[in-house]
Amino acid sequence: MPSLIPIACFVAAWFLIEYLFVNQLAIAFVPLFVGGFVVWWFTTRRGQVDPNRIIVPYLLTVILFILHVYEEYHSAYLGYRDIMHGAPLDTSLQQMTIFAASLAPILWLLGAVMMVARWNVGYFVVSTFLFGMMFIEPYHFIAPFIPAGGFQYVGGLFTAGPLVALGWYTFFRVRSELRAETS
Repeated sequence: MPSLIPIACFVAAWFLIEYLFVNQLAIAFVPLFVGGFVVWWFTTRRGQVDPNRIIVPYLLTVILFILHVYEEYHSAYLGYRDIMHGAPLDTSLQQMTIFAASLAPILWLLGAVMMVARWNVGYFVVSTFLFGMMFIEPYHFIAPFIPAGGFQYVGGLFTAGPLVALGWYTFFRVRSELRAETS
């Protein structure tokens, strides 16, 4: 069984980096890391997947994530309501841009590098990313209906569907590769 110490150290270090740049918004990574831990626990903790078999769909998902973040923030600059409207955290557009457009892609690409190196923490980061794409990004389908008065576009709505679908596809590729390696 892989040691949890490197993962705990990585999470603590990443949380500190996030806190230094975006203050309390770093808390948003807590559900991501918890969900990622659950995905990792039931998938690649049990057996490593050959990274060459999943790196292409993973990186395509990261690329689509970057495009998705661009839609979110370009929409905010155009005056549309952003996805964090009404959230319990008091954040600025600048903090959100640092968080999602800079630090998050660095983390997701770092996960790819560590996975290619076959480090367990890399598989954990990949699982964290997939959790976010599969379970947090679908919020874009609910957010337009939250304000009273009916549907209202929120940044990221148009790219959320393909992003969620590609996240699930990549997850199922991981599962398929795990089954192939254990049989």
